[in-house]
Amino acid sequence: MVCDVEKLTYGEKLKLLLAENYWGNNSLGGKIYSFVVADGPLGLRRAKDLTDGGGKGCYPSVAYPSAQMLSQTWNTALAREMGNCLAYDCIDLGVDILLGPGVNIKRTPVAGRNFEYFSEDPYISGVFAAEYVRGIQEKHVGATVKHYCANNLEYCRHYVSSEVDEPVLHEIYLKPFELAVKANPYMVMTSYNLVNGVRMSENARLIEVLRKDFGFDGVIVTDWEACKDAKKSIEAGTTMIFPFNAERERELGEVANAHSVSEETVDAAARKIIALAEKCESDKKLRKAEKSVEERIRVAEGIAEEGIVLLKNNGVLPLGKEQNVLFTGAPCKVYYAGEGSSRVVPCREYEGLDEEYKKSGGRAYYCRSTYFELMSPWMNRLCGADIPVCCKMAEGADVTVICAGNEPGAESEFYDRERITLSQVEEQAIKDIAAHSAKTVVVLFAGAPIDMTAWIDCVDAVVWGGFGGQCSAGAIAAVLSGGVNPSGRLTETFPLHLADVPAEQCYRDSFVIQYSEGLNVGYRYFERCGKPVLFPFGYGLSYSEFVYSALFTKVSGGEILVSFSVENISQRDGKEVAQVYIGSDCKEYCSKELKGFEKIYLRANEKKEVTVRIEADSLRHYTGGTWRYVSDEYTIYVGKNVNDVQLSAKIKI
Repeated sequence: MVCDVEKLTYGEKLKLLLAENYWGNNSLGGKIYSFVVADGPLGLRRAKDLTDGGGKGCYPSVAYPSAQMLSQTWNTALAREMGNCLAYDCIDLGVDILLGPGVNIKRTPVAGRNFEYFSEDPYISGVFAAEYVRGIQEKHVGATVKHYCANNLEYCRHYVSSEVDEPVLHEIYLKPFELAVKANPYMVMTSYNLVNGVRMSENARLIEVLRKDFGFDGVIVTDWEACKDAKKSIEAGTTMIFPFNAERERELGEVANAHSVSEETVDAAARKIIALAEKCESDKKLRKAEKSVEERIRVAEGIAEEGIVLLKNNGVLPLGKEQNVLFTGAPCKVYYAGEGSSRVVPCREYEGLDEEYKKSGGRAYYCRSTYFELMSPWMNRLCGADIPVCCKMAEGADVTVICAGNEPGAESEFYDRERITLSQVEEQAIKDIAAHSAKTVVVLFAGAPIDMTAWIDCVDAVVWGGFGGQCSAGAIAAVLSGGVNPSGRLTETFPLHLADVPAEQCYRDSFVIQYSEGLNVGYRYFERCGKPVLFPFGYGLSYSEFVYSALFTKVSGGEILVSFSVENISQRDGKEVAQVYIGSDCKEYCSKELKGFEKIYLRANEKKEVTVRIEADSLRHYTGGTWRYVSDEYTIYVGKNVNDVQLSAKIKI
């Protein structure tokens, strides 16, 4: 179906710029293909009725691990594979464009949608997003990079202005979008918030950055109900407004009557929408779901396995099959995930961690530690009446596994967390049960950092299970039993306390959020000031032990080659994440910034040489309105995390 924009009236072209319903474009009565979009990015949330946001129900689909868990794999091939599987899910349910991935920066750990985002670091956010997009689109389904930009809290998100200095905006908050759009997503979605006083759907300057600086030539779409003025949004360069809204329709009618937006501007937007519709129509003929649902579920479980992070281990893990293991805590039995538009209806029933552990051959039994854990997980913060019974049972177990975390509803679109500790009931339960246990393992289910200072010294091991999707219990059981050697590494800093995060000290009210911490986001701050943290960026333990040696560096042709050897000196096969940071002595900037990484599989006692290639231009900083080198000498750091440097060397640029 080919539509010539020149044959459309001015009014018809304007109609193209507003969605026809909640999830689809205006086809002008069949003149162009009617494409369907649906929520992501952690699985397909396809509403049963295209005229509402999902209130009439959504179709079940594979619930994949959160973006946090995906990035914690440090395996970009898995991002591409997840993208493939999401495309197949879309094909099954007739969806042309998925609304994902989200690449917003984790500026503060309380932000409600942090579980949907990859990292506090713009580089890792961008490279994972790009592979995710490529994975979806190589299977002839469109992807949408969102939310552009500086959307880092949910509070008053429709009206609050993110006040960000220009260098910080470019280095931290725009950079992941720049990297992600290199994969040519079909759409970029603007955010709800204002940036420096201008609503993002009306922000001509930042839309120009997206177009001219980053080279994005696709459709720029508003977030749902984010547009407050259709005329201003179109004039600023927004292509399409979602969803259908009677007030926006009225505004466009006024534009049509007055011819108040230039025909050139309207034509440019209409052409992009028509081109997108034609692309979706031609794509549809090429689509084929090449993996069964069961195969996609196995991919989801593999991501969960690689994304689990072992945070503490005093030798209790992996568990022995001969050990009697007591399991307790609500998330042992109840599916924990983030809420909001990314909440997926899982395509199969969630099986408890104790049952999954039994499948691995272990001895497991279960004790309820709160009244409500089989009914309403939210109530666990209110009641702990069964904990004495659990303590008594723990005395007879070899190991007690306590499951805790952020129950459904604690992390969500629409609102932010008020704290990063567990509930008082859970913290007290951990301390009391641990006091009666021979060995204690805590498994945490959450999508953002938890303050563990009240209880971490009381337990022997901590496993970050995260929001691992519908297969999380099986993946965690595999790590506990030793069937999987943990290889996940954190992609955000876990502070000791929320008050330690500089963004939490910045002024904010219902109108403005001051980003006065500047570049001091995540590890960039903690590294620069030497402030202690609970767990640093890049951190994670393994059942294997790795050593690094023989660093060699070379700068040639605008590229930095970093070569070194990694050896597994243990008797267990495992995967190591070698991280490359680079920094200068310039005091205005962090001494270490992530510039590359490699995940390596090593058999027991195996040694491999690793080469990481880094673009020299990635060392530049945004200063004086352009990107510049701030030094001619830099230091390369190779390590296991941002704090644990194994090798270093100086280079000249």
